[in-house]
Amino acid sequence: MSTKRIYQTDQYASSNEAVITAIREKNGMDVIACDTSVFYPEGGGQPSDIGNVSLIGSEQVFGITRAFDESLVGDVWHITDAPAGTFSTGDRVMLSIDRDLRFRNMQRHCGEHMLSGTMDTLFGGVNKGFHMGDEYITIDIDLGGRMLTDDELDLAERTVNEAIWADLPVTVTWFDDYESSLALPVRKQVPHDGKVSVVTVGDLNDPYDCIACCGTHPARSSEVGLLAIYKREPNKGMNRIYFDCGKAAFDRLSADSRILAEAARRYSCSPADFIGRLDAEAESISALKARLAGMTAYIKDAEKEKIIQSAGDAGASGYVYSSDVLNADDLLKLGFSVINEIPGLFLIMRQPESHTCLLLSSSEERKCGAIVKANVKNFNGKGGGRDDNARAIFPSNADMDAFIKEISSQN
Repeated sequence: MSTKRIYQTDQYASSNEAVITAIREKNGMDVIACDTSVFYPEGGGQPSDIGNVSLIGSEQVFGITRAFDESLVGDVWHITDAPAGTFSTGDRVMLSIDRDLRFRNMQRHCGEHMLSGTMDTLFGGVNKGFHMGDEYITIDIDLGGRMLTDDELDLAERTVNEAIWADLPVTVTWFDDYESSLALPVRKQVPHDGKVSVVTVGDLNDPYDCIACCGTHPARSSEVGLLAIYKREPNKGMNRIYFDCGKAAFDRLSADSRILAEAARRYSCSPADFIGRLDAEAESISALKARLAGMTAYIKDAEKEKIIQSAGDAGASGYVYSSDVLNADDLLKLGFSVINEIPGLFLIMRQPESHTCLLLSSSEERKCGAIVKANVKNFNGKGGGRDDNARAIFPSNADMDAFIKEISSQN
């Protein structure tokens, strides 16, 4: 005898008494099947219910962390946190679901149907993938390689919400087989064996959406509350749409609104003017970067001449140059321009702010990468490089200077 699934006829039921008909063990915990259950098992893109189980007459309550089945007409199995041996076949138990989570999943699943149906009606888009995650829902809409525009996404979002607020009926109709289910104008035909449940939003004769589905849904579209599209990105030639519904969407939009208000406050403007303020800020930063690039080039040219004048007589220990103005990458460029003009120079460049040491050599006898590899770990640093240049990074300037002293004394 398979489990009688209460959610198929009453999606609002939150608890029921039941008799345990079978028991398994997983990871030292009881996994139970019952003659009847309110728990929706994971499937069809919808997560399973979670909740509790307790023996009738006992005050001890155990958690149910997941429900699953192995066929749509088989038992519903409940993974508990009760130690193996807690339950026995024939025990009478009380099963209770997390009602808030169930309703959240009902809102989200129905909203997904309505958005997918809208994509089909407005643009001929086919839903090729559906995932209901903790932070958002995604669907993959196939338009033959075409990407939706922002205006089309706005239209779809607006159209769905108008249908939600129209308080349309949501009906679940059961058929004995797939062929019989085609009596309804299902949006997507997915042949399979056994009974078929078809979820219709709106009038059965002229529905807003109609699709085969085994999940749970509210009785009216208005219970979905709202649908918010967050973004769209390409995925394998399709449109992956990120969105959410109901309370989950409300919480996300409320949090985003608070962030926007705080960001606008910090820029001393209204939320409506925030984008314009960011654009002005970006222009200002771009101008500052251009000025900085010009100043950096000027400094490098001036420092290059100073180094060439001072480093020409550098001995085998090398010439040490330090700068807390130029960053490590600019120092490296400066170093290359210097060694290209002084044959045989071994140049050691310090960048105190980042505790970075650069080694450059125009001599085939000085292998910069090998020098770093042989010495850097002795001074708590890390790094590497090629024969003509290498980089070493240290936790402190003291470690870096000790490293420089050591490699200078080796020659």
